[in-house]
Amino acid sequence: MSSLPLAEVRRRFFDGGDVPENSVPQPILHSWRRCLGLGLPAGRLRQPERLDPNTLQQRQQASADWLQLAKPAIDALFDSVVDDGHVVIVADADGVILNQMGHPAFLDRAERVALLPGMDWREDVRGTNAIGTALVTGNAVRVRGSEHYLERNRQLSCTASTILDPQGRLLGALDVSGLPRKLGEAQQLQVMTAVRHIEQRLFDEHSRSLHELRFAPDPATLATPRCARLAFDDDGVLRAANRAALAALGLDWHCLGQTRFAGLSGLSLEHWLSRHGSGIASLRHGGRLYSASLLPPRLPSLSERPSLLHSEPAARAARRPASAPHAENSHDKVGRKQDLALPAGMLDTARRLLEADIPVLVLGETGAGKERFVQALHAASSRAAAPLVAVNCAAIPEGLIESELFGYEEGAFTGARRQGARGRLREADGGVLFLDEIGDMPMSLQARLLRVLQERLVVPLGGGGGQKVDIRIVAATHRDLGDEVAAGRFRADLYYRLCHYPLTLPPLRERGDVAQIAANLLLQHGSAGRGITLSPALADFIRRYPWPGNLRQLDNLLRTLLALVDDDTVLTPDHLPATLRAAQPAQRQTANTLHSLLQQHGGNASAAARALGISRSTFYRRLRDG
Repeated sequence: MSSLPLAEVRRRFFDGGDVPENSVPQPILHSWRRCLGLGLPAGRLRQPERLDPNTLQQRQQASADWLQLAKPAIDALFDSVVDDGHVVIVADADGVILNQMGHPAFLDRAERVALLPGMDWREDVRGTNAIGTALVTGNAVRVRGSEHYLERNRQLSCTASTILDPQGRLLGALDVSGLPRKLGEAQQLQVMTAVRHIEQRLFDEHSRSLHELRFAPDPATLATPRCARLAFDDDGVLRAANRAALAALGLDWHCLGQTRFAGLSGLSLEHWLSRHGSGIASLRHGGRLYSASLLPPRLPSLSERPSLLHSEPAARAARRPASAPHAENSHDKVGRKQDLALPAGMLDTARRLLEADIPVLVLGETGAGKERFVQALHAASSRAAAPLVAVNCAAIPEGLIESELFGYEEGAFTGARRQGARGRLREADGGVLFLDEIGDMPMSLQARLLRVLQERLVVPLGGGGGQKVDIRIVAATHRDLGDEVAAGRFRADLYYRLCHYPLTLPPLRERGDVAQIAANLLLQHGSAGRGITLSPALADFIRRYPWPGNLRQLDNLLRTLLALVDDDTVLTPDHLPATLRAAQPAQRQTANTLHSLLQQHGGNASAAARALGISRSTFYRRLRDG
């Protein structure tokens, strides 16, 4: 880079003189030339008008789907840069700012240069800037101080990257802006990382009914956002990709709909699956060798799938690729009820209460699946398409839970975000609010919640007009609220407002065949596509173990086992951690039982031993001693 001061470079550029090579980054110089070619003045510029609130809201709604998927990554980016005095900005594909949040110390400066929702930051309107220039070039861009085309923007530094969907369509841009001396390469990397996470979620959402090929030089990165990802339909035609995959293969977005799986791998989809399944295999392309894994489409609903309790026909069926479109949605709605093994009529009772605008109170031991029950209830209700907003009253610090629930107005307290925050109650308008662990709600907040239940009016912290809300309330707790009332830790009036018809979720050990619940959970976690099943011995252990941690303990165990075993594994008690094996209930097989099992397997002692999860020598010893 040239040592010539940037001010001198600008003077020469705008005077029509020669600009030394490498005096400014090439993307900046190219942008300056584009802006100059458009006749854009670098000095005083008429301030573009800000969109009116209704038009801005329409733009936000048009991007609502991808913004919702992007929210966790955007929030994480904000948390990582706010203490350095920066702002995070999200713009749509036209360069209009949709959302902005940041450090109060910088927000006033951002407002002076119109870094506000509803303002247009296209390059042909604002000159060289990270948002507009990234949208023009399609690349990540950093613009520092006087590298901005407009004089008035010299007090800013900004870095932005475009956000693409898996078909290469431009959705918008993510930007971090701040003071020139504080914003550098670290923030650019943070923005690019956030965009990778957003695009990974978009890929997951768009390709759920497709076969996904992941590949990377290092197999350890196959489960990370950095890996290359392609998605193919049942005919082996490429339908979706991420940037890493296209870069690795030397392709562009025009390859979608044109490229076939066999052209990349040398094998058809069926041949690859029969040879490698979803295990890790080698993929050679362009002289480079990658580790690759082909994952099947998301699973169809439980009613369309075989049991995972091990049998040869079931195991063969489980390994067939599933291709039902939108499979995860159907499983979410149909499968959760089966996964829970609910008492007869419990879900329907809860649904009737909810539809009648009667608060639903769910009681149960820790880990019994109260959150899953509420998700199933929401999916079964007439409000399934509206928000389900969950608040864990035990997980939010007491000093923050009021602002979390009710929201706040601008300037309500030190550190409050500009434009305030809506709060969970207003976010749930039109839908369902789930107050988990309500027995842990602070007494000071219980009175305000009671008023909301009675008046359906939410008044945020810091004053301002109240807002009417249309919400249905579901609450859950592992505590005995009657005892909490008697001890003075829970308001009696709120208790009676919630406790119209409490529903008790039984512990896992009281829900019938726990092994079948385990089989359903395995399906939910993708075991069918990997050919992983339960042996009768492990199924029997699952039925007899008391499960003090309830559904959560069982689910965590199964997820762990799936992570540790290879494809086509029959899970046995030997796969259990030592702590559980030590707690394994005693089991004695009589000689008659063993002979019967031997007969079932056509006299094959090895097969009978595998069914019990023991070695063949142990099987013979028990047969002899029985």
